[in-house]
Amino acid sequence: MSFKYLPILSTGEIIATLNLTGEQSARAADLAAKVVRQAWTRRPAHKRAQGYAEFATAVPACSWLTMFEVAALLELGRSREASRLMKAYRILHGSSR
Repeated sequence: MSFKYLPILSTGEIIATLNLTGEQSARAADLAAKVVRQAWTRRPAHKRAQGYAEFATAVPACSWLTMFEVAALLELGRSREASRLMKAYRILHGSSR
């Protein structure tokens, strides 16, 4: 389980709202952490000296929560909602993908 970087209260709200089980919550948290770890492995050259913990800590709380919620929706089989949430996040935060 990778809840270390997730804001506790907001994560709890998502868990309660989506009525996630402990196993679903753990898998969603692991997927969010996996996404961050993958981003860390692809970091630009000027950030190569940065360790994973430092990188993960620098990820904004709203990004961690969005990744967790998307992962939770996927865990529940609600892929359309997950896709819409990712699209909205990208529009708001100016991501090109």
